[in-house]
Amino acid sequence: MSLKITRDARGFKIHGYLTVAGKKQRIRKRAESASRQLAEEEARVLEAEILRTEWHGERRGSRSFAEAVASYIAAAPRSPNTVKLLARILYAMGDQSLWAVDQDMVNRVAAKMLRPDAKSATMWRNVVTPINAVLKYAAKRQWCDWPVLERIPPSPQITRYFLPVEAERLIEAAALHLKPLLIFLIGTGARLSETLELDWHEVDLLAGRAILLKTKNRRNGQVQRRIAKLPPRVIEALSNLPSEREGPVFLTDDALPYADRERRHGGQIKTAWRGALRRAGLHLNFRVHDCRHTWASWHYAVNKDLLLLRTEGGWKTTEMVERYAHLLPVGQEEAVRRFLGQDMVIQNPGRFAGR
Repeated sequence: MSLKITRDARGFKIHGYLTVAGKKQRIRKRAESASRQLAEEEARVLEAEILRTEWHGERRGSRSFAEAVASYIAAAPRSPNTVKLLARILYAMGDQSLWAVDQDMVNRVAAKMLRPDAKSATMWRNVVTPINAVLKYAAKRQWCDWPVLERIPPSPQITRYFLPVEAERLIEAAALHLKPLLIFLIGTGARLSETLELDWHEVDLLAGRAILLKTKNRRNGQVQRRIAKLPPRVIEALSNLPSEREGPVFLTDDALPYADRERRHGGQIKTAWRGALRRAGLHLNFRVHDCRHTWASWHYAVNKDLLLLRTEGGWKTTEMVERYAHLLPVGQEEAVRRFLGQDMVIQNPGRFAGR
């Protein structure tokens, strides 16, 4: 056998020289097996494949998925998000030929990239769609067969929310600088990204409202404005913030704006959030985004109006908010009103006109 098998700290390597088209070609590849016997078999198959390609031409699907990705990215302008997703997919997939990228491979890649409770739509958007795009690009160039990948049926989703007494325990256990932020999240249903980008110029305490500019849903590529009503508990929390009322409303413990970190799982406050959960004796599976679920379930329990919930929460359809109907146990409505301070009188909150 022309190719040799050697071992280093990372495992077995396949390397050597083969004469292809009258020229010596250097071969270097990391063996996929941790067994010398299987690594030697892999080297024989690799050598046979290279020589077969030289004699009969390239076998369809023999090119690597990484090569197809590189060609796909170079062929046309791709968004930074697409390039980032493909890099994550390559890292999770490893060195694979195009013929090996089937539904089972996609499922394994998704299991490495996504949370166990990730939605089917998330898998389709972040794993299946970019892989499909690369495979279709390769198929048009006769590098592989046309892909047939399936949409995975959605797994049952758990909508977590806090009871009013649990929300009080969470706020009580939170760090001092985090308390008003949590009150705002639970009291308005704002997303964390919208909240951390909220500027004092978008807050009107006397009118009891805040304008959220950085919303998730966009129309024709444009950021949409959404008005968040501020209940008395939130107005009181904002009124007591030690701030010059200029710039970002919410600051870190060092009185600095929050960094623009990964926001899918509440990255900016992740450590403080988990610490508050632990001290409050609450399940650590709660996410920051569950504050929005909490607000929605409370909103319906008090108002019994899905259309109003959809409008004030910024959802596109009424179907998206139906899961919040009857989510909160009966009898919690009065506790919700007490939490929001609906019987509270705010003394001189000051006025900050919205745009």
